[in-house]
Amino acid sequence: MHPRSRSGNVMTFESAEAALAYVKETTFSESGFTVPIADKFTFAGQPDTIGAGMAVVLDAILAKGFWPDGFEQKQGYRLYRYKKAE
Repeated sequence: MHPRSRSGNVMTFESAEAALAYVKETTFSESGFTVPIADKFTFAGQPDTIGAGMAVVLDAILAKGFWPDGFEQKQGYRLYRYKKAE
């Protein structure tokens, strides 16, 4: 099970390691998918102030043939959207 927290009714990822494992293990639909990332998202236990954690996760998403499609700021997390590369 991937370390996640609950933000309202949504389970969010709290670390790059957890989000990366999810991305690598999951087969996504051709239309796209979302990844809920907790505001307290960390990389190796430290605040991800420079975005290194998301860069690692994004690299795995790009390798699967998906591109960023924006995000929505929610209370306690961001919902990142990805779509199939054309």
